[in-house]
Amino acid sequence: MHIAFFIPVLTIGGAEKVIIALANGFAEKGYKVDLVLVNKKGPLLSSVSSKVHIVDLGASKTFLSIRKLRRYLDTAKPQVLLSALDNANIVASMAVRLAATKTCHIISLHTNLKLSHKKARTSMHRLYPSIMRRLFPAATGYIAVSKCVAKESGEFLHIPSKIIDVIYNPVIQDEIKSKAEEPISHPWLEDDRYFTMVAVGRIFEAKDYPTLLYAFSKVNASIPETRLIILGDGKLEIKEEMTRIIHQEKLEHAVELHGFAHNPYAFIEKSSLLVLSSSWEGFGNVLVEALHLGTPVISTDCKCGPREILKNGELGSLVSVGDRDGLAKAILKHITQKPKIDQKAIDFHLQQMEVGYVIDRYEEIFLRLVEDRKG
Repeated sequence: MHIAFFIPVLTIGGAEKVIIALANGFAEKGYKVDLVLVNKKGPLLSSVSSKVHIVDLGASKTFLSIRKLRRYLDTAKPQVLLSALDNANIVASMAVRLAATKTCHIISLHTNLKLSHKKARTSMHRLYPSIMRRLFPAATGYIAVSKCVAKESGEFLHIPSKIIDVIYNPVIQDEIKSKAEEPISHPWLEDDRYFTMVAVGRIFEAKDYPTLLYAFSKVNASIPETRLIILGDGKLEIKEEMTRIIHQEKLEHAVELHGFAHNPYAFIEKSSLLVLSSSWEGFGNVLVEALHLGTPVISTDCKCGPREILKNGELGSLVSVGDRDGLAKAILKHITQKPKIDQKAIDFHLQQMEVGYVIDRYEEIFLRLVEDRKG
């Protein structure tokens, strides 16, 4: 079976990491695998296995790659094309329609479309819902990264959620623990006097870092030895708002906007707590990574992902979205009461997020859809 994965570029992001893990995993199993990129660039390029053939469409923008993707499909004739991210899913839908081949197109749903399109970020973004509702029903199959994404996105696209397969992200890979053991030098993580918590993720609206900063201000006022490190880069205007809050709350001594970290696992493993303050997610890979490394977690009960990952709160505290007081109380409760962690129960639950298990599930779906297409 010839499998192609399509994504715009390999910037740092959850969907990009998932696509690379899938491409590498299928190539390792002996399949012919193409990783088709709108433009061959991004810091994650070095993570792609030498067994994966990278196809560079060489387009300046995703929506300018439709004809080039169609040409690739007609020439390479992959049996399966899996696309990820909204713009790539739209382009792939159009290219498959134009192509002469009978490639099975599978749309990968990585976020809660209902929430991510609640407020249009650009004029082009405003057109996405109608375009997706028109094109996506023609796809051969759909795979969502959580049950919640399947339900919410299915309702948004007017596609029955029962025809959307759900496979959790292949978050757990061998490299996580080995990278977590690598040394990092940071005064807060090296000093036992401090209770240092970490937040990880791109700085944009979904992460709701302002709520985290206001909550942490309350925590630090009660326990001055607390510290917060935020790993991630992103939108300048939101980062400026975060800097203003830090100054306003007089937290310069206790909060660090660290920026992008090549090895977030070392920070997560050495921190006392990981906090996710998101307004919405598709899954919440960082929660899985933290649990796998034995670091306790607190998360907002946002759609989608955290409730499924944390087993309805059994494996970590869940607080309401945007509730700075509730988040502060959950953090303070964790610090003062130090809940016990049942790592065996966590590891058992996380098995369905191991890369080998996930690859096998995708393989079952690919083979089924290809066989159905033949029939």
